Parts: sequence; C-alpha cells; structure tokens
Amino acid sequence: MSERPVAYVMEQTLGSVTHYLNLRRQESVTEGGPRRWIPIEYTPGRLPWTVTGSLRTRQALAAVIDEVDGVFIHTTTMAPASLDYFGKKPTVLSSDGTPANKRDMRLAYGLKPETRVAAVAKQTLYRGIFARAAGFVAWSNWTKQSFVDDYGCRPEDVAVIPPGIDLDLFAPGDRNHEVPRLLFVGGDFVRKGGDLLLDVFRKRLRGRAELILVTGAELEDEPGVTVRRNVGANSKTLRELYATSDVFVLPTRADCYAVVCMEALASGLPIVATRVGGIPDMVREGETGHVVEANDADALGDALEGLVNDSVRRRQMAELCRREALQRFGAVDNARKLFEFVRSRC
Repeated sequence: MSERPVAYVMEQTLGSVTHYLNLRRQESVTEGGPRRWIPIEYTPGRLPWTVTGSLRTRQALAAVIDEVDGVFIHTTTMAPASLDYFGKKPTVLSSDGTPANKRDMRLAYGLKPETRVAAVAKQTLYRGIFARAAGFVAWSNWTKQSFVDDYGCRPEDVAVIPPGIDLDLFAPGDRNHEVPRLLFVGGDFVRKGGDLLLDVFRKRLRGRAELILVTGAELEDEPGVTVRRNVGANSKTLRELYATSDVFVLPTRADCYAVVCMEALASGLPIVATRVGGIPDMVREGETGHVVEANDADALGDALEGLVNDSVRRRQMAELCRREALQRFGAVDNARKLFEFVRSRC
C-alpha cells in the first residue's frame, strides 16, 4: 500500500459537518491508508454554492494534487470545477443525494424551480463528471438508485455506506419522566416539519407529553414545549437530550438522509419520520419506529399518540433501535468501510 495519502475534501454544510467530525474521530482506529483532510467551509454569496464551493475545492486540490494518490470529494456539489484533476488522480465522489434526487426538493430549500432546459443541462454536466469518477459512496439505496438510473453509473461502482455514529457518545440514558418526552432536532424549522409537529402537539398531545424543539427558529417556550437554541453537533447538551427523551420526531418535508435519525437510533429512541429521500432506509416500520407521508398531520398524530400511550411498546422499540444502530451505523465500522473502499479505488 502506498504511503502517500488520499485527499479527503469535505463540504461543511448541514449534516455533512457531523459526518466530517465523525470520520476524523475514527482516524486512529481504522485502516485504509493515510488521509489529508480538506474541509471546505460554506459561506453564502451571490454566486450559487455549486460554483463557489467547487472553485474552492479546485484551489485546495491544486496545492496537494501532486502529493496524494487519489481524491475523495463529499459532496458532489464540490466536484464540477475539478473535473480535469480526475484524469490525474482517481477520484471517488460521495453524496447523500444526487442533483436528480434533489430536483423536487428545491422549493423546500428556498431555491427556484429548475426549468426543463436547466435540468437537462445539469444532468448532462453531472453525467460527464460521474463518467470520469473512480467510484461513488452513496448514503442510501435511494441515492445509489439515482446514480445508476439517472446518470448511468455501474451498480458495482456505487457503495452504499451510511455515515456512522459514535456509539459511545450517543447511548440511552435515564427516561424516568412524568410524561413521555418527544424530541425534534432541526435547524431549518419549517423544512424539517417543525411547524407541523408543533401544531399536532398543541391539538392532540399537550398535557400528555412534553415536546423539546432543538432549532435555531425564533420560538418561545409554551406549556409543554421547551425550545433549545445554540446546541452544537455532538455536544454534551445534544447527547443528553437524546439520552433522556422517549421518541424522536422528524416530519421533514425535504431531506436526503438525516444524521439525526441515526443519533436517535443510537440513543435507543423510536423514530417517527416521513417518507422523504433516503429516510425510509433508516426506519423499520413498526419495529424501530414509523414512517408517515410528508404533511400528513393525521398520520403523524396517530403515530405519536400510539407511542405516547404505550410505554411497553416504547421500551421494546428502544431496545431494537439501539441494536439497529450497533449493527448498521457504528462510526468505526462505517468509517473503515468508507476508507477501505476509497483506497481500493485510489
């Protein structure tokens, strides 16, 4: 095995920040060769982030390209400006969702709908980029299917490797409450369905459960509802909230793959989430939680009431959730799989 490193370019947005932090923690306990980390910090601007981020990636790679054996880029948004480097060094691309996956989510992310011409042009651009990649890491089967169906990638070139969770950091804790505690974690309150959850709670669950909202939204506490702001990724405060809650709720309207759901599973929390993106990959219906349709207030309320009213079922699900996390989402195992796959292609 070569002693030269692989350059790991990591976009620093949303759940990708947590993914980066978790991978860095596993460096000393996993194989897969040396690594050179290149975090690309997000800053808003007049140009699209696809332009700004990929140009920053190119600039960063220019300084190291002759010193590495290969390149790993997460996410594909960071890749377009570095296409000519793909021929110099094998490059593996990683994504929670392809551009085609995200096309119908643009409005929820505050973006304008794409015209047909723009959609075709973008698909053509990324087909060309993906055709020159040495391999792909998809966070979910939903994403892998898009790589194959929308962009013509070979199935054998796409490894499904979810981001891992530090199972020592996230674990079940004391849940001896007067009433069940529901936990929501989502910075983008409306996109993540926090407004719908709050409405359902007010109408159907107030007085029978407690709701904790971890968000940056400007909300005030109210009877039965506690708002927690400025809670950092992997922080002690966040871990304690997971450990001491009873049900995790994410009625998101647009998401590719929610790291918070894995944190909930590791903490032994039954999940109530929506059939969006790759989230159905994460929840075993009726075993580790429930998956409902987005914007379906009745189904959301029914699922939550069923769990609030049945403490025995919650405890049974909690055990299955922790077991699921141990089997599928351990940070050490998944980091090892990722590093070894990348090295096998570089």
